[in-house]
Amino acid sequence: METAGDTTAGEATADEGLRRRPDAGVLTGVCAGLGRYTGTDPVLWRVAFCLTGLAGLVGVLLYVGAWLVMRDARGGPAMAEQLLNRRVPARAVPTLLAAALAVATALSLVGGVAWGTLVLAAPLVLGLLTAHGRGVVLQREFRALPSLLRRHAPPPPAPEPEPGPAYYNPAQPWAQAPAGPIDLAVLGGGGAPRGAAAPAPQGAPEPSDSSSEPPESSDPPRPSESSELSNPSDAPEPRQECRPRRKRARGVRLLAFAFWAAVAAAGGFMLATGEFSLAALVGPQTGPLYLGSVAVVIGLALVAGAWVGDARGLAVVGVLVAVLLVAASATDLTGLRFGEAQWRPRTVAEAQRPFELTGGTAAVDLTRMELEPGDEVAVRVKVGFGGMEVVVPQEARVRVHGTSAFGEIRVDESMRSGPRLDVRETLEPAAGGAGGGDGAAGGAPVLDVTLSSYVGDLEVRREKA
Repeated sequence: METAGDTTAGEATADEGLRRRPDAGVLTGVCAGLGRYTGTDPVLWRVAFCLTGLAGLVGVLLYVGAWLVMRDARGGPAMAEQLLNRRVPARAVPTLLAAALAVATALSLVGGVAWGTLVLAAPLVLGLLTAHGRGVVLQREFRALPSLLRRHAPPPPAPEPEPGPAYYNPAQPWAQAPAGPIDLAVLGGGGAPRGAAAPAPQGAPEPSDSSSEPPESSDPPRPSESSELSNPSDAPEPRQECRPRRKRARGVRLLAFAFWAAVAAAGGFMLATGEFSLAALVGPQTGPLYLGSVAVVIGLALVAGAWVGDARGLAVVGVLVAVLLVAASATDLTGLRFGEAQWRPRTVAEAQRPFELTGGTAAVDLTRMELEPGDEVAVRVKVGFGGMEVVVPQEARVRVHGTSAFGEIRVDESMRSGPRLDVRETLEPAAGGAGGGDGAAGGAPVLDVTLSSYVGDLEVRREKA
């Protein structure tokens, strides 16, 4: 049976393997450390970070996050461990990188499958397949991630400084020689270095080995010391319990400073662009620049919180800003629309503008349009996630082209469902309508209806007679 002490010792041993290795790295040694820990070539990690950096600087954010949670070459606590005052297990670092890349890939799908989605998905899929091929149970690793992050184990202590050079004094016995390297120049007759003990005069008695032991003090213990030893319950509390109180009491809340800095930056961006709306902050033109500046302010506040001030709440806000930054880089957030939408165009010009809805239910009624024989009108309707219904007039010939990643497409009485749908149907004008009939079918107005959706139910039907 594995005890808690064995588990802690095992994690401490595993954590020693994941360190930044600047001596073998290019910038900070992050890729070299990850390559040695996972048993892969560091070049693969460098290529993955550079490739994902082309998609909205996702790779740069992932690299900075890996640098924050990885310890230095000597095993000292990582920056994130110092900020959160808890241990970050080495086992959780690759899983966190994979989870963050998966979230960025999912957010890139909001604006549709584009080149950025493929750039993010390729390293994710290859990394997961490589881990699975090496015997890593991916489901178990992702399930264990929340429990690993909820642990409150203290961070590892800072490594002790290496001993400085010490020099051997020929007049000093070997039993009293200090630890460290020996200056051979002194042994060769070069004399003792500055600060070393002067050699004993010739003929002086050589100190015995018993002198290396410190002399026993004959003074009795002080009353205060004896009382503390005799009554341990009266001993003062350790200083570690008082540190959090002093840390919370000092300085101001850095979250308030970051908030007012973001407000000031928002005002500056609005004045610079001349657009006093949300588009200046999250739009495709200036949104990534503004959100990036806010992320930099939060990062500086987090670094400052390690020494001065109170940094509580900054980590959560920083994650939210990073998610918004990735989303603003991947799609136009100002163009997102959710809910229900109904369009009833009356003219050809109104029908030719695109009808788009990000998520929800859309209904397009084309029966009120003023169509003349021989007119040809192109209508485009797009619903990312949800349902769509298009009603067409009786007297028009309707050419339907519908695509959907997954869902159902119904054109009058024809219906198809499943993944990767691509339906092309033509509805002939009804007999007896304006311009209808077999002989006059060539003069009937034509509607080219293009429907697209990621996941949803699409329907094109005739108006009821």
